Amino acid sequence: MNDRDIRILGVCRFSMLGRGDWKAYRNQPDEALEAIYLEQSKDLFSPERLESRLATFEHLTLRSLANQSDADFRLLVVSSDRMPERYRARLEAICRGVEQVVLRFLPPIHVSEAIHQAAPDIGLDLADTVQFRLDDDDCVSRDYIRRLRRHAACMWRNAHFAVSFPSIFYCITDGPTEGIYNWYSPFFSAGAAIRHSSRTIFDYGHYAIPTRLVAVTDPHFPNIVTHRGDNDTPRHAPEILRKRGMSKASRSDVERALERHFDYLTAEGLALCSFDRMLAAA
Repeated sequence: MNDRDIRILGVCRFSMLGRGDWKAYRNQPDEALEAIYLEQSKDLFSPERLESRLATFEHLTLRSLANQSDADFRLLVVSSDRMPERYRARLEAICRGVEQVVLRFLPPIHVSEAIHQAAPDIGLDLADTVQFRLDDDDCVSRDYIRRLRRHAACMWRNAHFAVSFPSIFYCITDGPTEGIYNWYSPFFSAGAAIRHSSRTIFDYGHYAIPTRLVAVTDPHFPNIVTHRGDNDTPRHAPEILRKRGMSKASRSDVERALERHFDYLTAEGLALCSFDRMLAAA
């Protein structure tokens, strides 16, 4: 398989309503969904949360993908048709500046169904496409796509396989454990990728992927994951961080990563992941 023949599709959910891996939908019958959607809408579409997520999506997530050393990929951004119009217009404007983006505003739907619907529209056969996921408050190394394509080419004889970039800068941007942590976490959601003939990246719990598919991890190309109080994941107590193997990153860690992998970050992006505070520290 020639590297350039490999198609790559990223998927990002932005204030999307619908079944997926979020806690609110676990083990819920279909008849309970509309009530959940109404309740979830209060949080998803609150002005404070949308302002925060539009900022991280623009200055972290999209910024990282717009500045890839390999620009040959597509990014499906799935959002809700119930989003307030003024925020919908702002999301459209932000996405318009990145040529790889395909933006969809959909009624409540499972994210996997959204991917299956959109793929043919953008000329992709999922059986021959590497899919990756990225949240709207995280970002990847500038060489993420290039490296993902290289791994996919090496593994292409496997109809189904997976790739993970497990080196993470976990940036807690508020609360008592605020700080930047080094974390080695294979198949954490940010940047996790699969090739599968019929399933999507969201059909698996991300940590279960290497138990189901042939898998490779590459620790040399880190991701940035941000966490604040409005995430689906709860705040972490110090003992939880230690149990998960997180350790405080040093200034030299951050400086080296910024130079090699995240040189595309603007002042806004540096502030959103707290890199600016680390670099300003004496």
